[in-house]
Amino acid sequence: MKRESKRFRQKLFNAPLSSCRSCVSMAVLGLTLSVCGGAFAQPIQVNVPAQSLDKALTELGKQTGLQVLFGPDMVAGKKSTAVNGSLEPAIALEALLKGAGLSFRIENNTVILSPESGASSALELGATTIQGQGMGQMTENSGSYTTGLVSAGSKTPTSLKDTPQSVSVITQQLIEDQRMVDLSDAMRRTPGITVKSANYRLPQFISRGFRIDNIQIDGASPMDIGSGIGTFYANKTYDLAEFDHIEVLKGASGLFGGTGDPGGIINAVRKRPLDYFQLKFNTSAGSWDNYRTEVDVTGPMAFDGKLRGRVVVANTDRQYFMDNRSTQTPFIYGVLEADVSDTARITVGGRYEKIHENGTGDGLPRYSTGQDLKLKRSTWYSPNWAYSDNSSQEVFAKYDQELADDWKLNVSLTSTFDKSETKGAFLYGSPDPVTLEGATWGGSYIKSRSEQTLFDANVSGKFTAFDREHELLIGADAQKVTSRWRSTKGMTAFYPIDIYNPDATPLPADSIGNRLVRDYSPNTRKQYGLYSTLRLQLTDPLKLIIGARAQRYKFEQVYTTDDDAKGVWKVESDTDRREPTKVVPFGGLVYALDDEWSVYASYSEIFKPQAQQLEGPSSSGKGLEPMVGKTYETGIKGELYDGTLNVSAAVFYTKREKEAIQDPRYTRESVLYGGSCCFLAQGEIISKGIELEASGEITPGWMVMGGYTLNIIDNGTKDTFLTTVTPKHLAKLWTVYTLPDRLSDWKIGGGVNVQSASYASGTAYRVRKNPTENYYDVYDERPFDMVQGGYAVWDAMVEYKVDENWTVAFSGKNLFDRKYFETLRTSEYGNYYGEPRNYMLTVRGTF
Repeated sequence: MKRESKRFRQKLFNAPLSSCRSCVSMAVLGLTLSVCGGAFAQPIQVNVPAQSLDKALTELGKQTGLQVLFGPDMVAGKKSTAVNGSLEPAIALEALLKGAGLSFRIENNTVILSPESGASSALELGATTIQGQGMGQMTENSGSYTTGLVSAGSKTPTSLKDTPQSVSVITQQLIEDQRMVDLSDAMRRTPGITVKSANYRLPQFISRGFRIDNIQIDGASPMDIGSGIGTFYANKTYDLAEFDHIEVLKGASGLFGGTGDPGGIINAVRKRPLDYFQLKFNTSAGSWDNYRTEVDVTGPMAFDGKLRGRVVVANTDRQYFMDNRSTQTPFIYGVLEADVSDTARITVGGRYEKIHENGTGDGLPRYSTGQDLKLKRSTWYSPNWAYSDNSSQEVFAKYDQELADDWKLNVSLTSTFDKSETKGAFLYGSPDPVTLEGATWGGSYIKSRSEQTLFDANVSGKFTAFDREHELLIGADAQKVTSRWRSTKGMTAFYPIDIYNPDATPLPADSIGNRLVRDYSPNTRKQYGLYSTLRLQLTDPLKLIIGARAQRYKFEQVYTTDDDAKGVWKVESDTDRREPTKVVPFGGLVYALDDEWSVYASYSEIFKPQAQQLEGPSSSGKGLEPMVGKTYETGIKGELYDGTLNVSAAVFYTKREKEAIQDPRYTRESVLYGGSCCFLAQGEIISKGIELEASGEITPGWMVMGGYTLNIIDNGTKDTFLTTVTPKHLAKLWTVYTLPDRLSDWKIGGGVNVQSASYASGTAYRVRKNPTENYYDVYDERPFDMVQGGYAVWDAMVEYKVDENWTVAFSGKNLFDRKYFETLRTSEYGNYYGEPRNYMLTVRGTF
């Protein structure tokens, strides 16, 4: 049986043990143990990674056929050593228990554990386990590529098999094997997700043809991810040193995600303090002077382990394959966790990150015809004096309370503050294929800040009705974003670029002034939501999940300019939009075919306000009604081999309606990041397809994470960036195998990301130099099309276990050095090459 999040007490007294029964499966204290009688003195192949002692004993019992008896108090807070090789079960058990302070004896194929000091024969089972909402199941030290419980799409820990939507999980083991550093690394490995460059440092995540706008931290109130228009809302890349694992829900996520596109939502689950001491250290060195060091220490601090802490310190100092690009990023994360009673826990923590960037360009251009310039991948149009200094800080607090009768209360508050100062220089303009004229230097000096305050509170629990147990969740959340964005007007003079030899036409450092003449203030967004889900057990195999969210939204922005730099400010755009209360429903069915397989169907919605797109002239127009999206999904999920392997197959259909399209009755007017006109809410996009995914352990020591997505998109109006860069076919595979027997200290892995062609289209402006003035004149407009053919990128790694504490790993990416554009955007700028072949050496220590 699985132990629920509640207190219980039970005593096991000494009693005669019966003889071994052939081929009997038993569940003892939460362990699934197979006892099939045999000669336990014979060596067998075992492979149990270092992890919490209770999980290690569970795994050893599965592999050896031994029945293990112990109480949770006996192993609480203890960690096993790794055991691997062809060993007699008794020798394997002795190695597993090394340093745990426990002894054992084997009677009739049953292992009986006891403290070395000789404790009472009665085993007390009374420890309290408080499960945090929104956090799923921690994956650290599990050695697994999957997890038993997730919170994306439910806020309460729920198995993947019982979640009626597609959810992918990037576990801690996968993060370590892939040497992932930030959220974009994790999303590049997530099945079904396309990652593009929003600018020189921020990524953009696309799922099923639509942008992912929001991220949750520990399943709380949605946070703006800062990847779309108005990227001044956020300026961070989410260092993975803070997180245990990443959950990605695909499809409309309005129930818990608030407003946004129907692409999905990310739930990033923070690392928690452990109840035993652990120190982890890793350092790595890679191509193009890419260096990173990370130290992670955790353990009990006081009050007999009721106060626990964790500190993670990391530093990245790297250059890139592009010229004049580098980043320095010191990072610290700290968290304290206190059991204030047997049923209550308080968690407080924070993060601080400082980012210094050199070479703040904005991608590469194409010819005005859309054709490739055939540039070197190292080409980067930004001088080395261009910089961006950013800081990002976060403080949070959580309160978890277990109530009577399987009910729980969770309250969380998070506040983030980001600020940035950027002196950016970049290329702008598409050169003529004959004259090569048309590209110039651009740039500006920018200062921005953004604060997000996020609150979430919910109550969840179980109740009995009609002789069946059901679950209810009721909660409320709020998000407030307050930001300010200021910049200079632009360049002080006209500076053309020699696109093939930019060093011949350098940009002077004084070409960009520092007088701020553009100001977005106030720039505020607020949203409030009430949400609830009800999980009804209609029959033994059939569950009905229904839910709804009532949402309020407000957006306020005033954009003013002082173009003459005389202190006389003019209002260019004034937007004040309140959306009426919007109710977003959710419904799902899960039917359990057996203990391993289930089929499901679901319906979900989301909406996205379009306050900055005006219906009618800017002088009198009002904001468009919100864009709306809905997703239908059905599929089958399997939780195989006692939950060590999760597989799924899904069919989805998403429809997004009322997207802003140009109104042909009016001349287009545009204000940078501000209210623009004139639009109609008539755009419609349909995205449909299938998704296949597998994650976990195929056989002992063989891990896999992979998936395939077929995505067919029908745009009823015209092609847009997001719909055309999403490949029709996308396949991702990563697998790692621990070698057997004498080679068990070695681990090898490899994988590939394969995608079909992607496209971008738009209008290019052909220019020529004005014969009397020192600037370019537009003399022609013509449509362009850009194509990136299908490609495959192969990666590999090999790891050697030096001893019980140290490992050394060597990894390579893009092994066949495939040259491709990861991002296609416009003919003027914004096109990014994927990374060339590169390598990394990593040393890890665990104590």
